[in-house]
Amino acid sequence: MTDPLITATGDGVPLVVEPNTPPSKKLPPGEWVKANLFSNWYNSLVTLVMAVILIYLARFLIGWAIGVEWQITRTNLRNFMVGGFPADELWRPWAASLLIIAGASLGFGAMSRAEHETDVRNGIPSTKPTQLDLFRRFWPIVLLSIFFVSFARTTPPFIGVAVGIVGLFALREVGWRLPAVIRDRGVFVFAAFLLAGFGCLAGTGGLLAIVAGIIVAVLVSTELGRAGITTRAVVIAGPIAAGLVTYFVLSAIGLEGFGWDDWGGFHITIFATAVGIATGLPFGILLAIGRRSNLPVIKTACVIFIEFVRGVPLITLLLFSSFMLPLFFPAGSDTRSGLTRAMILITAFSAAYFAEIVRGGLQSVPKGQTEAAQASGMSPGAIQRLIVMPQALRNVIPAMVGQAIALFKDTSLLAIIGIADFFQYGEISNTQQDFLGKGLQPVTYTFIALGYWAVAYWMSRESRRLEMKLRVGVR
Repeated sequence: MTDPLITATGDGVPLVVEPNTPPSKKLPPGEWVKANLFSNWYNSLVTLVMAVILIYLARFLIGWAIGVEWQITRTNLRNFMVGGFPADELWRPWAASLLIIAGASLGFGAMSRAEHETDVRNGIPSTKPTQLDLFRRFWPIVLLSIFFVSFARTTPPFIGVAVGIVGLFALREVGWRLPAVIRDRGVFVFAAFLLAGFGCLAGTGGLLAIVAGIIVAVLVSTELGRAGITTRAVVIAGPIAAGLVTYFVLSAIGLEGFGWDDWGGFHITIFATAVGIATGLPFGILLAIGRRSNLPVIKTACVIFIEFVRGVPLITLLLFSSFMLPLFFPAGSDTRSGLTRAMILITAFSAAYFAEIVRGGLQSVPKGQTEAAQASGMSPGAIQRLIVMPQALRNVIPAMVGQAIALFKDTSLLAIIGIADFFQYGEISNTQQDFLGKGLQPVTYTFIALGYWAVAYWMSRESRRLEMKLRVGVR
């Protein structure tokens, strides 16, 4: 809805006047077709021509899909999904996936309920999202899961996908009905299930313990703030103590998992993308702020890093991680796995691009808002955190999601340094003895293309949904 215009009457009383825009209304299907497709003779002609083309393409694609041999995808389905993951350890990715789905459903359901209640308290019209609304959000992922599992030759994958889809919809309703004390902490519910899934898959190790300690520290800090405890010593010491305790407890438990050195397929593609976004965006924000700093040393260092990384292709950085990065480690030390080194450079690559996107958002915030905040006595950190950065990130949502989608597709370059990702297994499958020389590249690469398209399209839809929710581009 367009914002109302505020004018003044003769006696100085504000008067709210709705803009002169036609009311929106939904037309019945027949009237919509007539109004949008056959409103005049040339629209009718274009509609008929496009209908003929689409019918021809649909007949060709359906005929090709029915007539082609899909045995290569059935035989290599496990490779496409998880690469060389041991057969006796396959319960780990299944359990991790179901835990993450459960956490996302519960957490997002709780956060949706909390947001709904906030809108109601503020007098903003709000309705409870329906299961159909949830399907409209996630239908590309749901259909992709069904498409993948349709090539399975055993029963457990069908059961796992069915449980995941049912859990996605059922647990969202459970999250909506959680008690308020849990519902207000929906993000921590999701984080807890995410950590449990990662621990089930890859073990706790130092990384999981550190992340768990950080989350517990944030939770303790939040609770101290809600309790009105603002003493600096308590606010600082409480989270640090909680984080250290969590770290040592989880390190002592030490649940052994299956490390990512041997992951592969679609599994490693999603993981590399998630890590690149989750680590690259925070570093990108810091680089964007550093580039605008008044300190020459910080500004120069940020500019050099950003311009150097953006000036070389990602494939060059991946080759650097494979051949040159080990030289920077001390002699005789562990140089880490190839994937770990690649993730370091992917983080640097995404951080440099996110930095320039965020810098554009920072420049879009009117300078008068910063000056007004300074005049009111706010500190520079509070100005950035509460006024500038929220508006800047809101303004660059399309660009950030575009960079995330590009990063998702660029993970196919991991094959250059010997990491068998989703794309690489297409070539591996075509060179197997049973399928060599049969010209099945269109089959395998169509299968791969549908996987990339579904995830990228879902990310794009979520971006548009977030833009509409935050009214990006609407003043």
